[in-house]
Amino acid sequence: MQASFAQHGVWVAERTGVPGPAYHLPLAIHFEGALDTTALLSACSALVARHETLRARVREEDGVLFLRPSPTPPPITHHDLSAGTPDSGGKQAAPLGEPVRGAASLDEPVQPAASLDELVRREVSREFEPERGPLARFTLFTLAPERHVLLFVAHHLVFDGGSKDVLVHDLAALYGAHAQVPSRLCGSYGAHAEVERARVEADREGARDFWTPRWRDEGEVVLPGSRGPGLLTGEGGHAGFALDGTVWTRLVKTAEELGVTRFEFVVAALRALLHRYGNHDLMLALDLGTRGEATRDHIGLYVNELPLSARPAPDTTFRAFATDVRTELRELYRFRHVPLTQAVGGLTARGALTPVSVSYRKRAEEPVFAGVDTAVDWMMFPGAVRNTLNAQFVENSDGLSADLRYDAGAIGADDARRLAGHFVALLTAAAEEPDTRVRDLPVLSPEERELVSSGWNATRVAYPQDATVVAMFAERVRATPDAEAVVHDDRRLTYAELDAVSSGLARRLRREGAGPGTLVALHVGRSWTMIAGMLAVMKAGAAYLPLDPGYPPDRLSFILTDAAVRTILTDDDTTPTDLRQVRISSDVAGFAEDDGSGAVTGSLDPADVAYVIYTSGSTGRPKGVAVPHSALANLLLGMRDLLGAAPGDAWLALTSLSFDISALELLLPLVTGGRVVVAGEDAARGPGAVELIRSERVSHVQATPSGWRMLLAAGFDGPDVVALAGGEGLPLPLARELRGRVKRLLNVYGPTETTIWSTAWDVPAEPEAVSIGRPIANTAVYVLDDQDDLAPIGVPGELVIAGAGVAQGYLGRPGLTRERFVPGPFGGGRVYRTGDRARWRADGTLEYLGRTDNQVKLRGHRIEPGEIEARLLEHPLVGQAAVIVRDPENEDATLAAYLVLRHAEPATDASAGDGSGIDVGGLRAFLGRGLPRYMIPDHFTVLDALPLTPNGKLDRSALPDPAPRGDGAPVTPGGETVLSSQAAQIRAICQEVLRIDGIEPDDDLFDLGAHSLTITQIASRVRQRLGLEVPLSLFFDAPTFGDLLTEIANIPATRAAPVPSLREVR
Repeated sequence: MQASFAQHGVWVAERTGVPGPAYHLPLAIHFEGALDTTALLSACSALVARHETLRARVREEDGVLFLRPSPTPPPITHHDLSAGTPDSGGKQAAPLGEPVRGAASLDEPVQPAASLDELVRREVSREFEPERGPLARFTLFTLAPERHVLLFVAHHLVFDGGSKDVLVHDLAALYGAHAQVPSRLCGSYGAHAEVERARVEADREGARDFWTPRWRDEGEVVLPGSRGPGLLTGEGGHAGFALDGTVWTRLVKTAEELGVTRFEFVVAALRALLHRYGNHDLMLALDLGTRGEATRDHIGLYVNELPLSARPAPDTTFRAFATDVRTELRELYRFRHVPLTQAVGGLTARGALTPVSVSYRKRAEEPVFAGVDTAVDWMMFPGAVRNTLNAQFVENSDGLSADLRYDAGAIGADDARRLAGHFVALLTAAAEEPDTRVRDLPVLSPEERELVSSGWNATRVAYPQDATVVAMFAERVRATPDAEAVVHDDRRLTYAELDAVSSGLARRLRREGAGPGTLVALHVGRSWTMIAGMLAVMKAGAAYLPLDPGYPPDRLSFILTDAAVRTILTDDDTTPTDLRQVRISSDVAGFAEDDGSGAVTGSLDPADVAYVIYTSGSTGRPKGVAVPHSALANLLLGMRDLLGAAPGDAWLALTSLSFDISALELLLPLVTGGRVVVAGEDAARGPGAVELIRSERVSHVQATPSGWRMLLAAGFDGPDVVALAGGEGLPLPLARELRGRVKRLLNVYGPTETTIWSTAWDVPAEPEAVSIGRPIANTAVYVLDDQDDLAPIGVPGELVIAGAGVAQGYLGRPGLTRERFVPGPFGGGRVYRTGDRARWRADGTLEYLGRTDNQVKLRGHRIEPGEIEARLLEHPLVGQAAVIVRDPENEDATLAAYLVLRHAEPATDASAGDGSGIDVGGLRAFLGRGLPRYMIPDHFTVLDALPLTPNGKLDRSALPDPAPRGDGAPVTPGGETVLSSQAAQIRAICQEVLRIDGIEPDDDLFDLGAHSLTITQIASRVRQRLGLEVPLSLFFDAPTFGDLLTEIANIPATRAAPVPSLREVR
């Protein structure tokens, strides 16, 4: 008989990567009392005789799956463990009076020391052979004379959740009747499959009209601690809970009041929770039963998995949402016999349709085995899963049991327990207050809320309220006037000399009108004059505005105009002349002798602005960030304590003055008694900086990850150096390499708007993942969901920062300041909305996830380019990577990857192209093993180096247009693709099965209408005609038809000539 659509789906899933045990359905019955083991084993044999599906196997013929009788019946084995040693070989009950063949129940002999749990685990995970059969097995373990466990394991091809009730109650009846079959079953599974095919044929068009506007192929789900879709392993874990007593009673009553079933209520609550995690477009896959009256008492696979598209509107109440779920489900029931593959073209799902699936069933009354007490483990976990999360619910008269089964590569055990806690909290609140908006339903426990709001933000440190850079520097001048303060080339200034120079400059600035409330532009090259100028401006009571001489004239002009600058401190004769100018020269003595000495100005107000830094805006218009003295002082004192900064430290000044992080490397040494080693223009890049670190015995170096790559490439090795990396994401491979070369490595994070760095993480010797750490002194960080509530641990949200480092706002931009600097959501002062995505880890550190505005939708999928870049960097030939979406607003938008290869010769203009120096097909295959298809770039372009901004960050806007795709298939002068003989035959088969013409290498077969049934037929015909055994997984893994041909070309022929398949003749 021909298999059902559901059976074909399971069969394909196993051949495309879903681990076999994920489709094992185990069940255990525990017996206490005087069990008649002979009668029980005979009842098992009679049960097999009663249900034909337990005696079946499957066979594929020309792409069609059939059920055939298995040559051997299910093994029924008895192991007596009561004496500490098993009965040799096991006692075997003979089904239908015949000896059991191949009845050894375990892969290995039972060892006396093996625990029952271990024996059961091994038996549950032992794989079936669907083509050979059988697809079920029984094992009875005797633990003591009156303690027994019967373990039943079946393959999902012939068994489902509803079959568990049938099996246990039939077994109880057969045991009590001493193996007398109660009554013959009406109908057969083959008849059910035939009726199903007829119904599908009749309802296909209606189902297509229903599903086409609803189906959303969202390939990823956000859960607490999610590690990404590319890390799914199939190995699983589970977290269970039970609802009973008052909670269950209240849920039942509320569901009745709302006019929904308990199933609909629970599904609505789970969907609401996933929505709160940020999964707005996710669809839930629901297991819907297809049993009718005629098959109610049958064992078999009577389930069709269909998606639920309902999602909460922004202000909808739970009552309204539960009603929406009920309405959609009742529409959906009309087509529950039609598989989605028959209604929607191009499905590439394996295992479950979506990352989250739900199974809900009502359990019958507990069975009665005459003369013994029993307890049935209805929800045994097979140890593997077929998608990210499978939520199983079993309702009985006492309450609801739940088992959340998860992929261990996607989330961890603690994450799953938190998820279960969040679900119970939301479910309970919805039952008590169904008129609450979904967005307001509580998710966090009081303990978790306390951690993420205040526990991990306990950073209070009492620093002097009047601390400023000027005052702290003056203390160091008094303490060590003759100590070296600044080194640049052959110029070495002591603290006393630097103080005198900066004071002289400050007096000149004051004469030119600089003072409190004014801005002074600082337009100087890379020398000791940078530091003297910064100190001079602050001593004059003004705020400094750094200008990089390398900026284009138009940008410099815009900044000067926007900031309304009237005074400029410069060492450049070409500086615009319409400003009041104070020039700096190399004449230290001249400045020091400038008319007079002593104090330049009175004490500074810590609330006054210390500097203004212009940063790039998302609209293209730079914006000036005004940072007060109090914020700068807090940053320096906090980093002093974090780093243990002390006299004798030597900091390399490597960063552009217009990049705010330069203030740390230029000023922290001067307020702690250290010295600044300025890298001039020639020494600021590559080998010159490495030599300077060595010759000046530099102890601290700060750079962006891009800058660190440059230093490492130039031979940097600093076992005595404390390294700081920040300004952009730190890739794990770089973190590992750099950590191995330095004394200490800190990954630091912070936007300009919260004063340089706000968090820091000490990178361990062998990091497994990268964190941005914890907040520094007097800083608080919050991760907020899209409702501005605290996100749970492990769930991404926007990072907002509060505390002493928050800047005053944007210069002359009150509207933008109000938008980004907002009142704290939990009381206290203002917070800054960073626009960065992050999440808390369970250890109280933060994980940076990229910019919220970098996350894009491409072809219906949510994509984070940083995740693709991280996977590319795992390739042994890739040294640097950048991924962008080209023309994101265009329907033809593409994903482009730019690579710098490790130890590669520089690309020439002739060779620099799509994948120059690397096998693009192999690279796509490498990515496919860790990323879903939709995240594999369309283009790969190799560059000599990635373009950088003057601040040392990746300049994505400067990346060139991607090279042509280059699938490797030659074309004729007329533009037709030239294929090998084998490739041409495969294309002909694909066109034949899909009933289309003109398939090209760039095409995606699933976009052309392929699905699991047609893919099976294509593979079968390729095997018959070409003698090639093509794994079904290749069709799902290859992004394009051209990639598929490349993979197939590497498959050896399975036989010299094709052999026609044999069909059974009836």
